[in-house]
Amino acid sequence: MTASGGRVFDPAGQFVAVTAIKQGIFALDDTKTIPELREIWRKQMKPFEKPALRGVRRQDHTVEVDDGSITVAEFFPKNFKPGGPAVVFFHGGGYSALGIWACRNLCEYFARELNAKVYAVGYRLAPEHPYPTQINDANTALEWVRANAADFEIDPERISVAGDSAGGNLTAVVCLKRRDDAKWLPKAQMLVYPIIDYTLSHPSIEELGQGHILTTTQLEWLRSNYLQGRPLEKDPYVTPLFAPDLSNLPPAVVITAGFDLLRDEGKAYADRMSEYGVEVHYKEFMTEGHGFMYADTTKSIKAANAEITAMFKQLI
Repeated sequence: MTASGGRVFDPAGQFVAVTAIKQGIFALDDTKTIPELREIWRKQMKPFEKPALRGVRRQDHTVEVDDGSITVAEFFPKNFKPGGPAVVFFHGGGYSALGIWACRNLCEYFARELNAKVYAVGYRLAPEHPYPTQINDANTALEWVRANAADFEIDPERISVAGDSAGGNLTAVVCLKRRDDAKWLPKAQMLVYPIIDYTLSHPSIEELGQGHILTTTQLEWLRSNYLQGRPLEKDPYVTPLFAPDLSNLPPAVVITAGFDLLRDEGKAYADRMSEYGVEVHYKEFMTEGHGFMYADTTKSIKAANAEITAMFKQLI
């Protein structure tokens, strides 16, 4: 689909999407186990990986969580000044795939452009670790960053959270749950083309559910891995849109894409937060599709990424 509701798919982005679909990137294969699929997808993504961004360093840390440990990768620009801000970042992949390797370049970009330390969380994946493991891992990582703020030379009052796709869901849920549990809240939150409604009931799901990088079939598969058949689609910590109250949440940047089946639920969440008095900065990039921030070889996406980063920088 190249046109929809007055939107026109950016030709460069469309080419990337069509090429990826033809090559079977992220295709589901019932003959493969989920670990095998993850490995296939990682190999498919290899050609898109870029060298480390100059001027940004990385250090990996091991963080203890319930029944195990996870990796948190710290990215920091060479010119970072002590007492600066931090962002805890949750990657996408529908809670079933991807990892820090997939968001590395984006985290490097954020670190440089925000002049902040960025902590990418390698949370455990479903179905081996279904809901609510990811929320628990995310909360533990967030607490760990704040507990070590002095050692990291970051301002403990300027720790924000961000994520894309499923990571956007995790960002929203972490803020919601921390508010409900009366814990300290991140300074700001950024949700980039987030999964916000696991009932899969918004018009853009029907409109854009086939023929794109992310499809309804994939969403249903990811949901089954995450929830394991439990009827939790309307639980607010699964679908934040069903929270009875969205007041007193951190200021938010919410980003959607015009050619993304998740578009309408992201907009609905931004609108609901605004109705409850939360400071929300919303933007739909009408000509782009799901995952566009990673395809930053096109002029329009480079401009979009710069604009998104500038929006978030105002809040952190």
